Amino acid sequence: DLFSAGKPLSPYLTKKVEMIGRMQKISLQTDEAELSITTFLSAKAPGVFFLVDSGDTALDLSLNCRGAKSESQRQTAFVAGENFLLSSSSPGEWVKENDAFYLTVKGRNYLFFSFDASEAEHRDAFCNFDLHFNETLREIAKTKIPASVLSEEEKAMYLAARFTALQNYKVAGDFRAFAAGINYIHPLRTYYRDSYFTLLPLLSSEPRLVKEEILTLARGVGEDGSCPSAVKSDFDTFWGDHYDSPSLFILELYDYVRVTGDRSILDQRIKGTSLLEKVRAILARLHSLTDETGLLYKEGAYNKRDWADEVCRGGYVTYVEALYYRALIAASRLFSNAEESLLFRTRAEKVKDSVNRLLFDEEKGYYVNYKTEDYTEDNLSIDIVFTLLFGIADESRARRILNRMEELLETSHNALQGGGDFGVMCVYPPYSLPKSTCHKSARAYDYHNGANWCYLTAMYAYAKSLYGKDWRTPLLTTFRYMTEHGHYTPVEYFSPCRPAGSPLQGWSAAIAFAQEYAEKPNFFE
Repeated sequence: DLFSAGKPLSPYLTKKVEMIGRMQKISLQTDEAELSITTFLSAKAPGVFFLVDSGDTALDLSLNCRGAKSESQRQTAFVAGENFLLSSSSPGEWVKENDAFYLTVKGRNYLFFSFDASEAEHRDAFCNFDLHFNETLREIAKTKIPASVLSEEEKAMYLAARFTALQNYKVAGDFRAFAAGINYIHPLRTYYRDSYFTLLPLLSSEPRLVKEEILTLARGVGEDGSCPSAVKSDFDTFWGDHYDSPSLFILELYDYVRVTGDRSILDQRIKGTSLLEKVRAILARLHSLTDETGLLYKEGAYNKRDWADEVCRGGYVTYVEALYYRALIAASRLFSNAEESLLFRTRAEKVKDSVNRLLFDEEKGYYVNYKTEDYTEDNLSIDIVFTLLFGIADESRARRILNRMEELLETSHNALQGGGDFGVMCVYPPYSLPKSTCHKSARAYDYHNGANWCYLTAMYAYAKSLYGKDWRTPLLTTFRYMTEHGHYTPVEYFSPCRPAGSPLQGWSAAIAFAQEYAEKPNFFE
């Protein structure tokens, strides 16, 4: 909170807010002076930096340290609490009242606030304020903007998405990986599926971070080849045995190898087992879960163990089968043994044939969502887009599917859903079987039941670009909706009739991937 001439500044003052990379600058004019407050995060320091410039006017700052435990030590321009540290370049002294700290500043002032950092880490960061500030500016300046970006709005969208990935990179001891988002850090954990899409725009520019993510995930692969939903920072698993996690681990490893050319990672050992051996174990286990069709069969009436983990999708799930197909193709290229490579390629072709034979609905013009022995969910799910990207659908079917997605999932075309234009729904119509959904997804147009998921919208937009269709509108509609509703970093999901999901959501960085690779040959060839 800010006070000028002893009066609180109105929140309704006209102000200019600029956000780029890890930095936000607020500029405003008061009766007394022009003020600017720049807030930024450094990739190398555990805290939040503030640069406050009030010119010749004295400005009173009030910092409400929500979540901070009681103050135990205060020095001039330095406050140490039980779980936080606070430093300022101002010569004044902090005054503590009702768990808020007050300070009068004038001119250009540096502040640094950190939770759970050591005093040495905190003081080092504060003493090198200008270094961190300039490095943050250089990080923004060196970011290469894709040729497909044609406007300042598209540039803003690209930077917001790319830095959403970068800002989720976390280090906790030996844990070096990407968190899913702000709502997914207690406990701190990294997901197999979220990380795959988070890293797509970083494969060529940040290979070290990608490699660290892969090695962290590798520690969660079971001896039997099973993979959980996520790996926690203490390397315990989080919600074990998912159907999409194993395939996505292989995809992440494969994409890293083919983009960087670094095959040495395949021989790197985790708990005595190489990553290539882990791939072999994963595929052996997945094969044990298939039936005579070659497809994975999700057993149980309430099996929620894939990305749509509030929907009971059993039997053959098109999304799961598409990932499995791609994992088999990837493995056929990772293994140098010709016999083993052929085995995986043969299995992949069987999966492709069965998906096209059993799951494509000719009347509806798309692959059904999922199919059990006694029930078929034939609503249109956006996650079947991977059949197009990975080459399961031929060109004719791919175009039919994209046309149906435009009609049913793009809200600008589908007036039936009634919520106006908020981008691309993840499924339409909503699930009709009452027992198939739970929690937030039990409500229509919420979570997995029709909300707009940024990462899936991005993959859909990318698929449209491959077929010469309008790919910009889905991305821009999504970006505009978020910014117009106060979400200046990409969120997890949103819908007009439901609260938005986690801000700064890692896999929403896939928007930057779609922009970078649009109008180029298929990245997944």
